[in-house]
Amino acid sequence: MDDSNRPINSQFLEMAKKRDKKVYITDIAIDKVPFVQYKGFSDHQNYIMRELAQEVLTVSKDENDSNEVAITCDLGMTDPLEVYGVSLGTEHEVDIRADTLSNHILVSQESVAVVILHNHPSIQTFSIQDIRFFIEFSVLQVMVVVSNQGTVHYLMREEDYDLKKAAALFNECVENLKKDSPLTEIYLAALSFLAKSSEVGIYYR
Repeated sequence: MDDSNRPINSQFLEMAKKRDKKVYITDIAIDKVPFVQYKGFSDHQNYIMRELAQEVLTVSKDENDSNEVAITCDLGMTDPLEVYGVSLGTEHEVDIRADTLSNHILVSQESVAVVILHNHPSIQTFSIQDIRFFIEFSVLQVMVVVSNQGTVHYLMREEDYDLKKAAALFNECVENLKKDSPLTEIYLAALSFLAKSSEVGIYYR
């Protein structure tokens, strides 16, 4: 696809290209993970979410060379900070379901809050793979990405969430992608979905 046909300026494209360079996690980045007030969450739940976000970065830094790590937990548990699944990935992806406990939480819960947090070594927000995973697993109440620099973004389903519309929007955003599409194009497809996510009942921050 010719990038000149896209309604984006060249400066933005250059920024997007730089996103695929790995950033190593520092203690400063872990400390500066913000206290986010998640939509509809209590202060206690927000506290838990910050602890988990910091834990994702800590595990990545100490055990996985600042590569992707995912934590899957059930916020409906008495103490979500005591029991949660941890999946270790590569620089560009993590298979959340490869971890036995993470997979169990995903497939066994129906009505409680299931949360997935994972870090991105390079890009600052959700990848197209993240978005597909969020749509596929309707049990997910919230999905969070923490960049290796400590910034936080999350997706949450609204009451008017429409699965069919979400799937249609996803397909629209990826229809021109190929297996060998440049990382920049793949990243921009994700940004396109996120820009329109409210139209299908997904809250993005």
